[in-house]
Amino acid sequence: MATKVLVIVDVQNDFAKGGSLAYGYPKESNTDAIVAKAKEFMANGGIVIATRDTHHENYLTTLEGQKLPIPHCMHQTYGWQLVPGLDKMVMSGKIAVVDKPTFGTSLVGQFVREVIDKYGPVEEVDVCGYVTSICVLANCVMLRAYMPNQKIVLLEGLCGDVDEESHKAALKVLANQQIEIAR
Repeated sequence: MATKVLVIVDVQNDFAKGGSLAYGYPKESNTDAIVAKAKEFMANGGIVIATRDTHHENYLTTLEGQKLPIPHCMHQTYGWQLVPGLDKMVMSGKIAVVDKPTFGTSLVGQFVREVIDKYGPVEEVDVCGYVTSICVLANCVMLRAYMPNQKIVLLEGLCGDVDEESHKAALKVLANQQIEIAR
């Protein structure tokens, strides 16, 4: 039986409502729905991997920091932590976490490859998180490059972005990368 994998991208306090880079679209928070999806995946035998945007004191000297000069997800701060619910699953060892220094990371693909090596074929990789047009898009593209024949599905309702226009533009790019969009 094939395993399903859920990749949760950067669902951290700094991107959630009230954080230093809180998303603006959709207006309503979907963090509870993301936590519920993670629990559902695990209850059905799926594997959950979360990424955590991770910056350090030198953030403003990096290219990202120069282009986006808003310190966020600073290592070991409240804003860096995954949102309540996901953080508890990580502490209990139920979710694997990948810290990443910038938008995308090949480590996600490596984790999925390890899942395949350990459990056998992966039926599909579902992806959700923040910010659709930046980190979610980058990680989906990296997953596609790492696994060119894998079914990858973006769970659109479980994403957040800076605004609706950026979100829709990202969906178009993702569809062109043969990422299925689940509305």
